[in-house]
Amino acid sequence: MSREPDSEAWAELEVPQREIEGWKSAGLSPFEAALAHGDGFTPLIAVHFRRQLRKTSAAWQRVGLDTKEGLSWHRAGFTAKEAVTWRDAGVSLDAARASQDGYNKHSVGTHADTAGSPPAGNKPKRIRT
Repeated sequence: MSREPDSEAWAELEVPQREIEGWKSAGLSPFEAALAHGDGFTPLIAVHFRRQLRKTSAAWQRVGLDTKEGLSWHRAGFTAKEAVTWRDAGVSLDAARASQDGYNKHSVGTHADTAGSPPAGNKPKRIRT
């Protein structure tokens, strides 16, 4: 049984298998879906933010980080440009996060103390109507 051409991309980006058809129906690529999913969107909601998701995805694609690594940088609150700057300087994601002003300032120990908390800026934005 042969696999669908993009099935590996969905798996690599860790998009939940049960949601893939919904993301495809919304017209999103595997990377766009992974961005949206990581930011707390569902396929039903993401369809209303397709333009913004495509713009964000395009920025990561332009710098060659429309990958699992790019998702990690995005989820940590970095833009594509910032991620490339840090990477080009030889700085890891963990070191870049630790260098951000105020990062982990009030916790004791390691980043594990904040595990489970979404990074600032990575939550769906409230839209005024």
